[in-house]
Amino acid sequence: MRFSVEWLTHAENANAEERATLCAMQIVVGDSNVSNHVHLGDNELWDHLELPAVHLAEGIASSWWFIFGGRDVTHRLFSWRTGFALPAICFEFDGSTMAVSCQASVYENPPLEFWKDGLEYLPRCQAEEALSTFVDQVVRKVRANGPSDATEVALAWNRVLESRAKEEETVFCEAAGALGIDPYAIEETDANFIERAGEEFEGEALIEFLAGFSRLPRRVPRRRDARRRGEPGSRQETLDWVRDLRFRPRNRSLLRELPNVAAEIGKTTVKDSVAYAWTRGYRTAEAFRNVMGLNGMKPLSIAQLAKMLGCGRFERVHGPQGLYAVVGQRDDGVHIHLRFRGRTRWAGSTDRFVFARAIGDAICFPESTLSAINALHKAERQAVGRAFAAELLAPVKTVLDMDESGLDTDEIADILDVGTAVVERQLENQDRILDALSAQP
Repeated sequence: MRFSVEWLTHAENANAEERATLCAMQIVVGDSNVSNHVHLGDNELWDHLELPAVHLAEGIASSWWFIFGGRDVTHRLFSWRTGFALPAICFEFDGSTMAVSCQASVYENPPLEFWKDGLEYLPRCQAEEALSTFVDQVVRKVRANGPSDATEVALAWNRVLESRAKEEETVFCEAAGALGIDPYAIEETDANFIERAGEEFEGEALIEFLAGFSRLPRRVPRRRDARRRGEPGSRQETLDWVRDLRFRPRNRSLLRELPNVAAEIGKTTVKDSVAYAWTRGYRTAEAFRNVMGLNGMKPLSIAQLAKMLGCGRFERVHGPQGLYAVVGQRDDGVHIHLRFRGRTRWAGSTDRFVFARAIGDAICFPESTLSAINALHKAERQAVGRAFAAELLAPVKTVLDMDESGLDTDEIADILDVGTAVVERQLENQDRILDALSAQP
């Protein structure tokens, strides 16, 4: 993603910041200039936008910590347009990579059609550079043309720059963004919760733990109502549960051999930096199956997998909704705490998938002392874990063989003891999975 700005001098806008930042703007996503559009009234073609850049820059600056702290969040560029037409550009950040996409769109007022699509995946450093370069450019233009540093865009950007210059403050601001909260207008209870969560989790594991609560109520619902609606408990209730897990009997959660398996996998897997989280998950799952000798189609239960990894008495644990599992890496090995869902057939296959996700998280992120497995999808660790679990429990080559033999999705899911959605995703993503696996040495 790249913003190209050429300042214009003929602005007649009443607002001083708009006059200062009127420009001819091109936005490039991948190889496409998605600013290309046609005016439907006179069929005139344009390869750029003509608009004041200040509103877009202010929107990016004000949302900075939500952009880079939030997970499972789609940011739409036109939400900051303030009456001016923009192409339908969306971006989503998973913790390491920003996916930027654009789809053709039509406006009624003014009558414009944007016809270019675009797709691009940017590492965090490039995404930050693209957005910050644009905002810097706009702020400098505002300052050079009269308005002072008291303008909203300058104030918002100065706060972001000051926070980015301090590592501890950056961590806090991103944590607030993960909760969907403005770090500069945060309530004491939210700040305290972030601080307490930071005592248990760190790095991306902290962000993903907090992001799992971004759409949930802050207060505890009445217990009877909560049970009826299936709502999660409060954030603090969940954090207290996480803290108490350390006091569980070790023989109920300790997979003593998993670090050794992870070390063996590390000797055989590609160690390059990959752009897509799922690639790492798929590759690691295939390596895990090879190391553990899991070559057949017969599904393994949680107890069987746990026993193979050194835990003969693995048990699920009761706890509040909101988290599916917690992974702890200690000196004695890897502890997986799997939340009890019940004893139905659905719960059994779902728990196997969550357990596999936790194994994948432990192998792929050995540097974390504690991490959460939750409902997030567009978050790096969760995406890696889901890809690992899908390929471990329903290997794509096995699924394709069964599909070619005439079995339908439900039959394949029954044989492999996974949800039908897992089989559907493996079939849908077969090309990218096979591409990922083909990169193995």
